[in-house]
Amino acid sequence: MVELKKILILAALCLFPLFICGSENQGYIAGHITTCTAFINGYPADTTNWFFRAQHKVIQYWAYFLFPYGKELAAVKNRTFLFVNPYEYYSGKGDFKDENNYVFENKWISPTGKLVAEKTFSWNKTSSSDKVTIENMTYVPYAFINYIGIAQMFKENGQEKLPDEQGLYHINLYINGELAAVTFFEMKD
Repeated sequence: MVELKKILILAALCLFPLFICGSENQGYIAGHITTCTAFINGYPADTTNWFFRAQHKVIQYWAYFLFPYGKELAAVKNRTFLFVNPYEYYSGKGDFKDENNYVFENKWISPTGKLVAEKTFSWNKTSSSDKVTIENMTYVPYAFINYIGIAQMFKENGQEKLPDEQGLYHINLYINGELAAVTFFEMKD
């Protein structure tokens, strides 16, 4: 089991640069992405990737991104369960572009591959008045937050089952249908 964890962590570290390159192609910058036990003023109070059933009540997920301000474009994939774009459907071209709308999909997966929770959320970056300038580029910050219960289910957050298995879980975050981040945490008794 220890060897498997080492292999997974090594694989995650090796794949991280690919996710960064993928993020640049999408036009956004991935910031801090973590699991934690609580938030203070909208930010993680701590960062932890192991949770004990007797000690913790929830697992919080926090992903911070910067999205380009202005006319920069990000591709939007046709996701039939989110929306059907008539242009993509009838033309077959599938290269509809949208510069302001983002769809976040968050999937929590157990050690045996079972879906624990799935939440989909749409965000329009024009709804935010916050801006950040980095290297002469202006961005709109956004934090995607979700949490699940360890002993209590939160259906409003897409939780379908409790994290009742002991071991290494992972959380996949998709932005506009493309994998943006993978985060790991471990459940212990």
